[in-house]
Amino acid sequence: MNYDPNMTNSGRMAKQTVKLTFQQWEYKAEMIEVVGGNCTGMTVIDCAVGNAYENLPDDRGYPYIVMTDADGNTLQCDDYEERGDDWLKDMLVRAEITAIEKSA
Repeated sequence: MNYDPNMTNSGRMAKQTVKLTFQQWEYKAEMIEVVGGNCTGMTVIDCAVGNAYENLPDDRGYPYIVMTDADGNTLQCDDYEERGDDWLKDMLVRAEITAIEKSA
């Protein structure tokens, strides 16, 4: 990927695709989030984690993420303390901006 910082300078807007990996022990989950705007670097990553948190299921009364190990076993982690995206950031082990393109 060619990361062109000019796409976000001088008020220009871009869409950036971010791949996030969350992990606890051998269990992990990957999510892809698209961040729009004119931010770069860690601001993009921070926004992507916030978006990921907002997209988590919450049918049990609080958000949770389900992670899987190599054998297909699952681990459910819940934000029962209501820490918000800080809870999710504690499990973040990898974040990569994989694409940037001009916003339409």
